[in-house]
Amino acid sequence: MAGNYILGVDGGNSKTDYLLCRADGTFVDILRASNCSHENHERGYDWMQETMQGHIDTLCNKNGIKVSDIAAAGFGLAGADEPGQIAELSNRVRAMGFTRFEVANDGILGVKAIASSGVCSICGSGTVTLGIDDTGSLLQVGGIGNLSGDAAGGGHISGMVIKMVYHSVFRAGKETSMTRETMDILGMKGPRDFLTAINNYSWRGASTRALIQLADREAQKGDTVAAQIFDDMGVSCAEGVVGCVRNLTFNGEVVVVKAGSIWSVIGYKGLVDRFTQTVREGLTQPVRFELLETTPALGALFWAKEMADGAIDPGYRKEMRSFLSPERYAELASK
Repeated sequence: MAGNYILGVDGGNSKTDYLLCRADGTFVDILRASNCSHENHERGYDWMQETMQGHIDTLCNKNGIKVSDIAAAGFGLAGADEPGQIAELSNRVRAMGFTRFEVANDGILGVKAIASSGVCSICGSGTVTLGIDDTGSLLQVGGIGNLSGDAAGGGHISGMVIKMVYHSVFRAGKETSMTRETMDILGMKGPRDFLTAINNYSWRGASTRALIQLADREAQKGDTVAAQIFDDMGVSCAEGVVGCVRNLTFNGEVVVVKAGSIWSVIGYKGLVDRFTQTVREGLTQPVRFELLETTPALGALFWAKEMADGAIDPGYRKEMRSFLSPERYAELASK
């Protein structure tokens, strides 16, 4: 096997993590750097290539290696949504000197962190579903807004809270215990301030978390309007998983990974219950559900290990997830 190292890259919209190991899987180094998404700069792909090249040069120089020493690399990148974007990002990675690599949306790393194939339902600030099947074929479902059915994520929850409270007050909607606190969060003196508050876009950043926490708390107390927001979201995420599986090829059990902050922080059990039920009802294959509790960068590394060796030992995946626990990974990445 040419090359003595493997590289996993998790390129999100806020940061980029580069995880370097020797070809045998032994840990070498982690570099945490700024984001490099082509969607975050007016110079687009050129800026992405220059920025990532700088990061990789830093990592290689620190460890006394060259890109040609890297046998395989997995790149999970934000903004790799459409085939044209993936093709252009692949061209840019190739121009950096990589010869054996794969590029996909960073959401695929949730699957690769757990198994070689499966589907990842991401529900964080936004939502998207990514799948990779037993043949290595990739598919993304959603991730571009309402037209692709992206009815989930933190932004969706906060918007639905405001919508349903407004409906309760002005459109003869169901009463909800979220009304008074929603008005307080939005800084309203009374119901007639509602339209002004909705048009004030400053609430979207500062108040999103408070609105999510409010909906979760009231759903757990039995408020049917709050509960419906999460029930519907569970179904929406599940429909993305079902559609993804139906358009891919799985010969046996399908691993379904839940990744993102919403899956981790919401206490209302109906969200997961409706998600699980809808997935099971929509598929004929057996399903195993997993909550992602490790860093996605490990998924990129495991992906590279698969490319380099043709397969990956489940024991290695378990060993590295234990060695690079979230706490230890964060400590190493901060150095």
